[in-house]
Amino acid sequence: MSHMPVFAGGFMYSPTTVYRCYSFFFPPLQTVNLLGVSYGTISGWSSSALPALQSPLDSPLQRHGAITQEEASWIAGTLCLGGVLGTLVGGVLVERLGRKWTAWTAGLPLVACWTLIIVADHPGHLMGARFLGGLGGGIVYVANPLYVSEIAAPKHRGALSSMLVLSCCVGMEVAYTTAAFLPYRTIPWVSIVIPLVFLIGFVFVPESPLHLASIQKHEEAERSLRYFRGVPAVKGTTVPEEFERELRQLERMCTDPQSTKQSLDRQLTWSDFNSPHAKRAFLISLTLMVLNQFCGCFYMMNYAESVFAESSSTLSLSANRSVIVVGLIQLCGCYSCTLLVDRMGRKILLVISALGTALGHSVFAAYCYGQYAGYDLTMLSWLPLVCFSVVIFIGSLGLGTIPFVVLAEIMPLKIKGFATTFCMVINWTVAFVALKYFSLVAIAFGMYGLLLFFAFCSTAGAIFVMFVMPETKGKDFQEIQKLMDR
Repeated sequence: MSHMPVFAGGFMYSPTTVYRCYSFFFPPLQTVNLLGVSYGTISGWSSSALPALQSPLDSPLQRHGAITQEEASWIAGTLCLGGVLGTLVGGVLVERLGRKWTAWTAGLPLVACWTLIIVADHPGHLMGARFLGGLGGGIVYVANPLYVSEIAAPKHRGALSSMLVLSCCVGMEVAYTTAAFLPYRTIPWVSIVIPLVFLIGFVFVPESPLHLASIQKHEEAERSLRYFRGVPAVKGTTVPEEFERELRQLERMCTDPQSTKQSLDRQLTWSDFNSPHAKRAFLISLTLMVLNQFCGCFYMMNYAESVFAESSSTLSLSANRSVIVVGLIQLCGCYSCTLLVDRMGRKILLVISALGTALGHSVFAAYCYGQYAGYDLTMLSWLPLVCFSVVIFIGSLGLGTIPFVVLAEIMPLKIKGFATTFCMVINWTVAFVALKYFSLVAIAFGMYGLLLFFAFCSTAGAIFVMFVMPETKGKDFQEIQKLMDR
């Protein structure tokens, strides 16, 4: 295939260069990540809202008054319960409606969530709003990884897939920043704009070519692939070899009996889960989902304010400003992941992340034990902040992001919808347990005991990744299937 140069923006590029840039920077491809931003805003909303709602002097719920600690914990926890239901709903819809329209559906409960917060005058309304936000988030975490992994070029699939967590971090930072500068009642009016923009803009983006090929819609699959790769269907146009290779794979899918709609619609049987590929994929995915929560990053993000309070002698920041700093640290970690995941690979980043969080937790645990034992640690009052920053940054670099990338890559197509749903239900359930009950562990065994538990889990996760998980960087789905069948 000849590679005649083409002109773009007044400069001359090879078709392959244009193809690669287009497949990564094409704006509609990024539209789906507005879902992550929207979910991130409702996830981060509670950080500043709960202290305000618990204030006996100026609680926003004027008719009800200040909420109790128990009510506050349920407002926080119902997000995860909604996520469990959203994951189940998303798992059903993603095969029936397709990846695109399932993702679009996720925007509806997110709009309803902010609408309910706007009119809320009782804690029950806020619990319902957070449940709706979790419902939308659960659908997002099923549909977004599948959609993005299926529309992204193999060269950029890791970076684009990791942008879901990055966009959630952006949303959380938006929530933290708006809380610092806007009144409580103004925040939902600003936040509702994000899912509304998504619902309008995403209508014009096509379904994933891989899903269209799996239901034997070859012509639509080719049009979708051309759309996302920026390759016009014009005679005489030079077509990059990478595009031709992807197109041939779609054509094979349309004729492969294992990938046709009849095969995919057949009721799942035990044999579908008993293949070496499926068993290995489940083992890896479930381990990464549990590790995503038991590494401690999610739990610590919910206790950021207390950590900064311990460091108040060296960092004089208000609670609102402290949380903004925390969000920036997390955002930097997630952004670094998007830059490195397709260069260094999934495996090495996960190992670095797991060992780094284990080190951070271990040092932090030693500090907490020193305080418990009555040692004078005034000279080390900066240490909690440093350890916290290391855990959040390095955790976001791998453990907080890459499990969702790997989940979407390694599952067999036949069971991908069900498997993604099941693994995300486990993730949401473990998240709820962590938020609701890990504080009891800290009370029973001390904060240092909980931190050592996180360090142990992270170390065990690093060993698991090194010896069990294959590297999927730069591989297409057929190459990954061969790798997993070994």
